[in-house]
Amino acid sequence: SRTSCSLGLVQLSVCLSVVPRNIQPTNMKTRHPFLRNKVEIPKGKEMDVQNIRNWLVHQPHLPKLTDEHILMFLHSCYYSGERTKETIDNYYTVRAQCMDLFGGRDWSKLKELWKTMYVMAPLPKSTPEGYRILLYRLADSDPGKLNFQDCLVNFFAYNDVRISEDGLTEGYIVLFDMKGCSLGHLARVSTCMNLVRKFMIYIQDCHPVRLKGVHVINTASFIDSCLALVKPFMQSGLIQLVHLHSDLSTLEKFFPLELMPTDYGGMAPDTLSLHEDHIQLVSKHYKDWLKDSEKITADLKKRVTKPKNQIIELEGSFKTLEID
Repeated sequence: SRTSCSLGLVQLSVCLSVVPRNIQPTNMKTRHPFLRNKVEIPKGKEMDVQNIRNWLVHQPHLPKLTDEHILMFLHSCYYSGERTKETIDNYYTVRAQCMDLFGGRDWSKLKELWKTMYVMAPLPKSTPEGYRILLYRLADSDPGKLNFQDCLVNFFAYNDVRISEDGLTEGYIVLFDMKGCSLGHLARVSTCMNLVRKFMIYIQDCHPVRLKGVHVINTASFIDSCLALVKPFMQSGLIQLVHLHSDLSTLEKFFPLELMPTDYGGMAPDTLSLHEDHIQLVSKHYKDWLKDSEKITADLKKRVTKPKNQIIELEGSFKTLEID
């Protein structure tokens, strides 16, 4: 009724006036989490945002967050309040615990690695469902040059930029091209199992996106050994999203192949051009933004409860992977 609606508006106004709005830390030079896009609260979701604001007031270990931060998490969790709270807590706690992966965002180093070691290309067009597609592959196939920690630092920085650029997207499809990967790469990664564990915890419990599929293309003969490496850390939901393709023919049932770059038989610009465009984007707009993002973490000394995910060193916890 009109009376009920009026009462609801009054209650909302009182709530907004009493609870302090979480603002971005004053030492930030750039807008987070969406640098170049202004994200509005969707109609009917105002109370969802307000409920998270109210909860944040009682979380002294978490950083001050904007409504856009809150929306990013709510959207990724399909507006489930409890899942959103868990994801926010996990996200900032893990980032505080893993500065080896979320710190060190010096642009000169990132740029050098992006230009020489890794190809990371966001495809320009979305799928019919509105999903964005991100393509990853090695630029240098020499396993002796692979530093898995550097690889993850670059991966996470790249993904932060993509979330900023894409806003509240319907979801993401990730493509990993195994071309150029060898048993030598697998052997090097197998010596970094604590990093593998950190990566899997973050992707499954912290990453604020709707992941719709992980497709490994041009699979190598040792793909089963690769899966054996990560499966102990994979939840059933993620396992169901992983699809293997020895060639591109089986990829077509998931999205139109015309969305792929020309070097994969599609109609989008070639992969290296898309990769270079992304480097130029970051160089122009995101150098300071990436450095600032290192500061937005939990203060672990102020926690009042134990975090759900403890990132600890796993010394001697893994069997040596035997590679034939």
